[in-house]
Amino acid sequence: MKKRQNSFVQGAAILGIAGLIVKIIGAIFRIPFANAVGPEGAAYYDAAYPYYSFLLVISSSGLPTAISKQVSASVAAGDHRGAREVLDVSLVLLAVIGLVTSLMMFFGAKTFAAITSFEQTVLSFRALAPSLLFVSVMCAYRGYLQGMQRMAGTALSQIVEQVGKLAIGLTLAIKLLPDGPEYAAMGALIGVSISEFLALVVVFLFYMKRKKAFDARAAKSYAEPAGFGPVAKALLLVAVPITIGASISPLTAMVDSALINRMLQSLGFSEELSTKAYALLRTYVTTLINMPGVLTMALAMSLVPAISSRMARRDFAGVRDASRMGLKLALIIGVPCAVGLFVLAEPILRMLYHKLTDAEIALAVDLMHTASVGVIFLSMVQSMTGVIQGLGKQMVPVVNLFIGFVLKVITLIVLMRIPSVNIQGAAISTVLCYAFAGVADTIYMMRRTKMKLHAFDLFGKPLLASLAMGGVVYLIYDFIAKSGHVTVATMFSVLVGVSVYGVLVVVLRMFSPDELEFIPGGSKLKKLMYRNRSKRAQ
Repeated sequence: MKKRQNSFVQGAAILGIAGLIVKIIGAIFRIPFANAVGPEGAAYYDAAYPYYSFLLVISSSGLPTAISKQVSASVAAGDHRGAREVLDVSLVLLAVIGLVTSLMMFFGAKTFAAITSFEQTVLSFRALAPSLLFVSVMCAYRGYLQGMQRMAGTALSQIVEQVGKLAIGLTLAIKLLPDGPEYAAMGALIGVSISEFLALVVVFLFYMKRKKAFDARAAKSYAEPAGFGPVAKALLLVAVPITIGASISPLTAMVDSALINRMLQSLGFSEELSTKAYALLRTYVTTLINMPGVLTMALAMSLVPAISSRMARRDFAGVRDASRMGLKLALIIGVPCAVGLFVLAEPILRMLYHKLTDAEIALAVDLMHTASVGVIFLSMVQSMTGVIQGLGKQMVPVVNLFIGFVLKVITLIVLMRIPSVNIQGAAISTVLCYAFAGVADTIYMMRRTKMKLHAFDLFGKPLLASLAMGGVVYLIYDFIAKSGHVTVATMFSVLVGVSVYGVLVVVLRMFSPDELEFIPGGSKLKKLMYRNRSKRAQ
């Protein structure tokens, strides 16, 4: 039992580390890609991708989890033949789903392009179509291997996916750019399909290397086969709720893709200007806004098992402490990131996207100022989702995020009709979506765990430290930038900001002695924060 538990922990760690690497590579890809293809090419890429993500959710979110769960349960019961049957059924199920969605995207490319109002995206949709089949089949093997506690195959294939997208996609985009921005976007998305095929090959080879051992165990099992229907039904019962939850994020991006360009043109924007405005929001600004999410997603992943184990032991005080820590860390990470992106919006954009014109930078800065507020709420959503899932209430964050999505659609349509607001309406609507979901999740968590709100401790200290950090960063940047070294000024300001905020975390004692136990290296921080108290106690 202990060996199996250790195997689970090691497997979760492997997937967690791979997930972080994947997110970092994904974020890195979008910056050189945007610089290479410009706003127009980036717009075509980002207009097509949400529809691909939405169709991909059907095969890549709920079903791998369901497969993993069913395989794990069969193995725990000693039924290795049943585990093999789950793989066989899921391969058929996912191959059909993948083939249908792939054909739908390829032959429906003109329809999808018309929905986005970017007619040039037809090539992008067709370039993405094959990857839907590759990912679907790959997810069957990933789910099976995870259920067998063989996480390395999934982790390696995820890294191959992202490295392939970065290397192949970027190379093809640059190679095809002379033919036009729509061809550059197509090249990047062909890179996605190729990288997914390579990832499928990796995970298949990983499976084949272990197939003999898996088959030998299955041969020793004498359990009767359950049949295709019952196994498929069991998989879908687990997969559907997860799939619904995972579909909300691509739905949000689909709304932007379908409405923003169309509504800007209805206000009198030219096609070129509306395309650029869409790209500045969806590619340039959103990429930076989502970067702090790498940290909060890692936090959310660690919160689920931490809270689940305490719930299983009925350690409700421990659940409350872990939940409070989750919220506190989300704010301690999210608030300074939001302030930093707000204060350094222009220099960061100029440093990373050096090919943008002054007019494009000016619009991107305005959008960044609005969208940066959403970093706080997005951090809360990600952290509280981990907490609430740990409490065993998986659908609560889904419902809250869906209500936030509906609110986003309404506010986007209302605000973007106002000529003076225009594209800012889309940024505001996204902030409101995450604000509702983040606050609703937090209220639910507090009621469920009976946690008391200490406003200054949770919100006041991070805000106070972040504002102080923002002031120092602004002064440092302004002083160095006058010498003409804008990039140096930006990078040095960020380093100073991180250092100042770190010192203020210690000075303001943002963590209690007990909370520091949750943090790696917390014992050292404990000595640093509370050394005066220790001396007085002596």
